[in-house]
Amino acid sequence: MQDDTPLEPIAERRLSVVGEPGRMVTVTIGKPMLKPSGDWACPVDIQGLHEAVRDSAYGVDAVQALQLALEGARQTLKKSGLAVTWCDGEPGETGLPIVVPYIFGRAFDERMEQLIDEEIQKLVDEKKARGGQGAAG
Repeated sequence: MQDDTPLEPIAERRLSVVGEPGRMVTVTIGKPMLKPSGDWACPVDIQGLHEAVRDSAYGVDAVQALQLALEGARQTLKKSGLAVTWCDGEPGETGLPIVVPYIFGRAFDERMEQLIDEEIQKLVDEKKARGGQGAAG
């Protein structure tokens, strides 16, 4: 969805396109703005995909709009089918974390946090067992 919310950049992330030296995808997040409706809009601009993306995420406050803008950018990159990487990470690693949906209630949120914490601990333990070598190899 195109939006007329002006883009006053507050953050930018540059991602490399795997297998295409010099090609970059740039994600620009704009400053959340209060709309006349009372909602907040946070504009997102993504350049370097097959088609440029200019959209806004809406929230009940500026923080929610910002969180949804980052999640929307993550999803757009994933759906693009383009293999991108951030900071020479693995293909597909954008550095934009998945947002745990809060609409299912606090118990769901706590369970997801617990699962994530447990998986992180497993990886830390594996790394320690290997004498500090990377968990993947």
